[in-house]
Amino acid sequence: MRVILLSLLMLLVLNACENKQQADLKSLLELENKLMQVEDAAANQTLAKEVLVAYNEFIRAYPDAEQIPELLFKSGEVLKGLGAHLKSAKAFHKVHTQFPNAKVAPIALFHQAHCFEALDQHLTAKNTYEDFIERYPNHPYVSQAKGMIQILNLSDEELIHKFQN
Repeated sequence: MRVILLSLLMLLVLNACENKQQADLKSLLELENKLMQVEDAAANQTLAKEVLVAYNEFIRAYPDAEQIPELLFKSGEVLKGLGAHLKSAKAFHKVHTQFPNAKVAPIALFHQAHCFEALDQHLTAKNTYEDFIERYPNHPYVSQAKGMIQILNLSDEELIHKFQN
């Protein structure tokens, strides 16, 4: 009898924890939805920062949640929208290194390279694009990555000439 009661108690506790996680995720998604209505994170920095805090709190509270790679990726996108390219690159880096099999891992690596471009770290951007091409040779963005590498190799004068023609 005692074993049955303990088993039921544990089941209730686990269910309560799961319900809390679902409720927290629902709140997070509602806040995120508000930000998506704005379309540009920089246009509403306060809301964007609230979303980032909510992402971080959820990630800390539920480190084993299946949504973590996607939330880290979204965090990188919001940071990029705010112009915080270095922090954004770090978020994208976490996605593709800690969750290499996640659906968003390839795009995270691609976006990380773009962040390095925005930071004028052209060699690092080039190396990151090359890493993307090597890891994901069949990804639809490979041709874009190759194009970006070509552009990164051009001088300012060559770049201006290329786009004038």
